[in-house]
Amino acid sequence: MSPTGGTAPTAGRVASAVILAIVAIAFLVVGIMFCVEPAGSLPAWLGHETIVVGGQRLPSPSYHPLRAVGCLIAGVVFAIGAWFSLKYQGQQAAPAQ
Repeated sequence: MSPTGGTAPTAGRVASAVILAIVAIAFLVVGIMFCVEPAGSLPAWLGHETIVVGGQRLPSPSYHPLRAVGCLIAGVVFAIGAWFSLKYQGQQAAPAQ
């Protein structure tokens, strides 16, 4: 028995924590990009659209803040999932006496 009373995480739990952490980082980076960059300079792969008003192409105001908040919340949820997959310890079997 270890001094802390817990068991070491298995390889599957470590792998799932790494995958969840990578996804969390990706969502947080995209969420920060939505917050920092103006709507007109966002790349097209982030869902940025332009509209034509009076012959000028203007950035579309559609869902920019909503996407930023959604990405940040998803990033935090995935980060909590990564932490939880490493730190959670199920019920340990009682030692036979």
